[in-house]
Amino acid sequence: MLNSNYVGIAYSTEKKYTDRKKKNWFRPDTQYPEMMFDACSEHNQVYEAVREALHIYQMDNDNYGTDRWNPLGELIKPGDNVIIKPNLVMDYNQSNEGTECLFTQPEVVAPIIDYILIALKGEGGIIIGDAPMQECNLEKLLEESGYNEMMEWYRKVGVEIKIVDFRGLTTQIDSKKRIGVRKQTISDNQDGTVIDLADMSQFAKYDKEHLEKMRITNYSPDRLKEHHCPGRHEYFVSNYILNADVVINMPKPKTHRKAGYTAAMKNMVGMNVRKEYLPHHTIGSVAEGGDEYKKKSLLRNIDDKLYDIKNTLEGKERYKAAKFVWYIAGGLKVLGNKVHHDEAEGNWYGNKTISKTIVDLNKILFYADKNGHIHDKIQRKTLNIGDMIISGEKEGPVAPSPKQIGAIIIASNAYIFDMGVGIMMGADATNFPFAEDCKNANESLPLCNYQDDELIYVSNDEKLNNKDIKSVSNELKWKFVPTKGCLLYTSPSPRDPKTSR
Repeated sequence: MLNSNYVGIAYSTEKKYTDRKKKNWFRPDTQYPEMMFDACSEHNQVYEAVREALHIYQMDNDNYGTDRWNPLGELIKPGDNVIIKPNLVMDYNQSNEGTECLFTQPEVVAPIIDYILIALKGEGGIIIGDAPMQECNLEKLLEESGYNEMMEWYRKVGVEIKIVDFRGLTTQIDSKKRIGVRKQTISDNQDGTVIDLADMSQFAKYDKEHLEKMRITNYSPDRLKEHHCPGRHEYFVSNYILNADVVINMPKPKTHRKAGYTAAMKNMVGMNVRKEYLPHHTIGSVAEGGDEYKKKSLLRNIDDKLYDIKNTLEGKERYKAAKFVWYIAGGLKVLGNKVHHDEAEGNWYGNKTISKTIVDLNKILFYADKNGHIHDKIQRKTLNIGDMIISGEKEGPVAPSPKQIGAIIIASNAYIFDMGVGIMMGADATNFPFAEDCKNANESLPLCNYQDDELIYVSNDEKLNNKDIKSVSNELKWKFVPTKGCLLYTSPSPRDPKTSR
């Protein structure tokens, strides 16, 4: 069923992760016939849910239940270089509601490692990699989440798996609250290739005036202009991704302030080495040709200019001056939020910039070869497996609130994955900007060969199994509370006092 219009949703018997205090909490509690290693966990329903996702997606269906079952065998061949790309966005949750709803949890990754090993048959390699947000303390995340403990277990049984930080630049904030001026450091992991999509970019239609208005939060606008200007649209992509034969994309689907929600396609932002190559919004109101906010505002315009100054000063390492400007800009931002009852920085449903960045990166994922050259044929295989045992709603992606779903999501096509997840969240996904951009991309570098209404769910929930997106009843949907700026959800509304925080 690879490259199909199906989305699989496998529900676990429990809507929670394994108790980390128990020994080998990430291992299966059942000795399945295909297993390479002995079962050694007291209780693990998450492993069972991942296994069930592969089963309901009919991967190697003829051998299911036997010691010959190799569900990833159609995708992965012995000798392949396989990348697992989780979403490791941040080491702490700004909502103070825990990290289980924030990033891809290791016990969802563990069964995928096992099935990759079965497919590789002792030949090839596995790398887990991501580019978290620049201020993320990845070492802290890996230790506290259990990723390090899981990797140590595999080392003890003779399997070497690398965890790689793709970031070429990290930042530190001189504040315990992690707000304020960001001090930037070039890291040793700057192993990437600059790829110019040029006329194949979703931004190619824009003129110089529009391109110079594009911004990335907390980065100097001058840096972005170097990479996105008429005739040039560059991205700095990790060589680990480019060298992969297979990418297993493992997102943490949740709400997202700029994109509405984040799932498989948005997760590929983490394959970029340097964030200043990634347009996030376009300054100004819609009437002024921007998409940062809806209505014109002199207050917002002044604040934009101050943040440009602050970000430029940071880029020049003039941190004392940047901090002074930040105090003024930050105060105006708070005032603007209260006056306009919304937030700036493109944190609303009218943001049409971030979707183009997302689509561009997915073009590169599929069509760039190991040297970064773009072809008209797909260069590597992919599979999307999402962790929604506990998802995140409200102010995602870095301040989400837990949403217990108890599901593992699977799809061979990232666009179909995102559409299927969005509909189940309660989002009007077909009207999100990324949907339009994906359809426009099909004219040059296709990302999906299916129409939205051809999407079919397969599930271990019989009420959902074999339903198309039009026939899924509201009672089966998850009814996420969106971010404050996203109105493209059917129910519940963030303005509803019964659901608002």
